[in-house]
Order: sequence, then structure tokens, then C-alpha cells
Amino acid sequence: MIEAAVLFAVFEGAQAAVKGIKQAVALGKEVRDVYRDLSTFFNAQGQIEVAYQKSQAGVPVEEDGRTATQKALDIVFMRREMIQMEVELRETLIYGFNESGLYDEMCKERAKIIEAEQEAIREARRNKQKLEEQTRRKAEKKKEVIFAVIGGVIAAAIFFGTIWMFTQGGKW
Repeated sequence: MIEAAVLFAVFEGAQAAVKGIKQAVALGKEVRDVYRDLSTFFNAQGQIEVAYQKSQAGVPVEEDGRTATQKALDIVFMRREMIQMEVELRETLIYGFNESGLYDEMCKERAKIIEAEQEAIREARRNKQKLEEQTRRKAEKKKEVIFAVIGGVIAAAIFFGTIWMFTQGGKW
């Protein structure tokens, strides 16, 4: 989990980015002039969303003196605020910069990237399972060969022992 101080700094950076974008609209700037602020916001949103997803998955968080309730409140509050700020940004892009397609295009691209990342994770898991299965099969095959060799040695010993015993006529 991301450290609490870093998470707060990221959240504050996102708030500053939204404020900067709104100021750019008021100053009549172009959307390309706020690329860094947009990037900062969406980067922060991604980090906060990852922290939220980890908390939902039960990933242990670092010990920083805060209670579990404080940690939960912080992450849920930040996530809700980020969702609200994204709505504000979308509206700012549409109405302030007259860029209705930019937000939709970005969301579609983000969805493609997320799907590609998730597919890569699934593929890595499949490859890991495949490798583990191959390793398990090799170990089983190795055991079978060892047992076959030991069985063969024992059978040969019994066979040759029996022949030796009959050729000796019971004399040692």
C-alpha cells in the first residue's frame, strides 16, 4: 500500500491540478496548456484507486499510527473526492474548453490500456501455472523413472539370485 503521507500529497496534487485547470479556463487558455495538470490529476486518481482496490482486497497497510477507521475514512473520502473532481474536469473540458470528445477519447483509451494490463496479468498467471504444471510433471516423471530403475534392479537381483541359487545346488 502507498504510504499515507505520499497518498495525501498525491491527493493535494490532484486538487491543485483541478484548480489550475479551472484557472486556465478563466484565463482563456487552450486545453493543450493544461496537459500537465490533466496528467497530474489522472496519475493521482490512478494511485488513489490502486490504494482503494488494495484496501478492498484486504492487502495489509503500513503501520503509521492511524486507526483502521481513520485509514478507511481517508481512502474512501479521497476516492469519492477524486470521482467528483473527475466529473468537474469532464464538464470543464466539455464546456470550458469546448472539447467534448477529449474526455470520451481519453476514457476509451484508458479502458483499452487497463484491459491490456489486466490481460498481461492474466497471461503471466497462466504462464506461471503452466510452468508449475510442467515442473510438477517433470518431477513425477523423474519419480517414475527412479521407481522403474529400482524395481528393475530388485527384479534383476531376484532373478539372478534365483539362478545362482539353483546353479549352486543349494550349496553356499
